[in-house]
Amino acid sequence: MRKLKAFSLLLVMTVMLFAGSISETHLAANAQTTEQAHHKKKPAKKAKKAKKTSKAKHKKTTKKKKTVRKHAKKTTKAKKKHPKKNKKTTKAKKKVTTKKKAKKKAPKKVVRKNTKAKKLIISSTAPVATSTMKAPDSNYYQSVDGFNYPSGDHATPNASDTLNIPAGYLFSFDANTKKMVQGTASDESIDQSRQINTFHPSTADINTNVNINNISTDQQRQLSQYAANLVNDLRHKLANNYPYTQDLTVTDRALKAATDVAIGYNNDNWDFTKKGGHDVSVLDDVFAANNFTAYGENIAGSLLTNSYINGPVTMANVKESIYGAICAMMFDDASSDWGHAANFLGIGFDSSAKQEFGISIDKMGQIHFEIYQ
Repeated sequence: MRKLKAFSLLLVMTVMLFAGSISETHLAANAQTTEQAHHKKKPAKKAKKAKKTSKAKHKKTTKKKKTVRKHAKKTTKAKKKHPKKNKKTTKAKKKVTTKKKAKKKAPKKVVRKNTKAKKLIISSTAPVATSTMKAPDSNYYQSVDGFNYPSGDHATPNASDTLNIPAGYLFSFDANTKKMVQGTASDESIDQSRQINTFHPSTADINTNVNINNISTDQQRQLSQYAANLVNDLRHKLANNYPYTQDLTVTDRALKAATDVAIGYNNDNWDFTKKGGHDVSVLDDVFAANNFTAYGENIAGSLLTNSYINGPVTMANVKESIYGAICAMMFDDASSDWGHAANFLGIGFDSSAKQEFGISIDKMGQIHFEIYQ
């Protein structure tokens, strides 16, 4: 059985900074691979991507903030413009890329292969807070975006969100091979993605508080389903509804595993901006404890802490952070060779196997996007 780990998208947020490492209008990413390595508000950082699959060959997988024991691969990809690093060892092959763009840090991506399972980890992104004024209007929404993707400033009862594909997007579906293929990214496509993708707060969400240090299971499920819907919808649009891979499905097992990951990061005080990547030992322990055959993590920093938000954190705040992080990983991931986007698109996972999905948030405000098979 093979283990394929890919840690991609490391979205980290630095306090009072946007992400040069974090992101205001910037994100930074690092990507590691054995085979290959794969904004105006304050930015967030992206995380790593990791995939693990048993008996499968390894294939790999936001603003202030994606070993060769036998066959092991690690891939970290960084987002926005930041330098890249590459490391290789006899037990694990690593490629780490970091490119610098205006003040952004992009995700990291790590892919690991073992005879028994695959792992894929994506990186993280962290946003920077923006100054805002308190409005008397009860439906007024104060944005906490850290990835430079806009939001509506007034909540509506039936608000909904989607991901719109910019012209010239580098990923496309090949009708002949029935697979997603990667082309060349353009600055125009990235810029357009910020014009056509906007978060819309709902009146129910701006009036619902969230304790990020103790999120209820119901809220965790709602947030996870929100993210899964965004990613699945984009997959369907790109493939003209052809089921080239399984949809992300929110399950009790994945929610529990994602929660355990956040607890592990908390216990280790693992701030990926300071540690330089994912807490791999925690990810491996959760993976093994649940007998998964593959996993992938995208981690992103956020502004979801009291020091950045005036008043309690709301469900709208959390959804906006999730929306911005996914947009940045999908449409502005050039500095990490688009490894985070590939992970969300299911590239490198077993296309015939169920993809279980869950989100969690640790005490540092880091958002964990966990994909399991």
